[in-house]
Amino acid sequence: MEKEIHKILLPKVDVIFRLLFGDKRNIEILTDFLKSVLDLADDEYESITLEDTHLKRETVDDKLGIVDVRLTTKSGKIVHIEMQILEQDDFPERVTYYNAKMLVTQLKSGNDYKFQKTISIVISDFEIVENSPKCHHKFQLNDVETGVKFTDVIEINTLELGKIPTQDESKKKYDWLRFLKAEREEEFDMLAERSPVIKQAVVELKRLSQTEEAQRLYDARQKAMWDENSRTRTAQKKAAREIAANAIRMGFSNEQIAELTDLSFSEIEKLRAKDVSITAPTAK
Repeated sequence: MEKEIHKILLPKVDVIFRLLFGDKRNIEILTDFLKSVLDLADDEYESITLEDTHLKRETVDDKLGIVDVRLTTKSGKIVHIEMQILEQDDFPERVTYYNAKMLVTQLKSGNDYKFQKTISIVISDFEIVENSPKCHHKFQLNDVETGVKFTDVIEINTLELGKIPTQDESKKKYDWLRFLKAEREEEFDMLAERSPVIKQAVVELKRLSQTEEAQRLYDARQKAMWDENSRTRTAQKKAAREIAANAIRMGFSNEQIAELTDLSFSEIEKLRAKDVSITAPTAK
């Protein structure tokens, strides 16, 4: 019997991203990616230490934070990387919380307020920064009018896969993002020709794609994301029906309700049928 051929696993799925970039055997891959995104001195990468991805709880009621990759550089700067496919309304707040948590956990009793810089790298397959075509944003604590920096102890980088520019082909940062966004084997093979380290990442990704453990984790994560999408769609549909029902009671026409909720005329008529006393007013 012929051996089953596994499809290549997508690196933008967080469990695969973690296996690829969070493995100490792949430090060269992680380092090359970090260098393409961050403005740190080269010697910072001479000693990278991968850390526990569970963020420490300060109290029993504190939220448990789990990031995809967490590391410290040679001088002790703390970097966390998170890959996110599913859109979340509170995502910027969650990333800010994680960054602040890494900052606060450095403080020890009796010590001065001296912190190592905490850097977040957030990669998303949805829009984070509205009204901006830029793929990469770097946020710090600056004055909104003058741009004067208050402190550089906090830094948050957002990388949006949907905004990778078609130009700047020579920038390694965009090659790495194209690698993370790719879905077909020929795309990965093409990117492998652009950089020896990305080629190394493609080889490792193909190796992972042949392992039962990675395939099992990938399938479980995909199922969880499909379930989450289904729950979200169900909740959105329920909210739309509630809005439509209220709009019907207020005398809105089918056309107005459809525009307001994206429900079809037949769905609106079914809601009307639940109360025979409600009739559709004539659209003006």
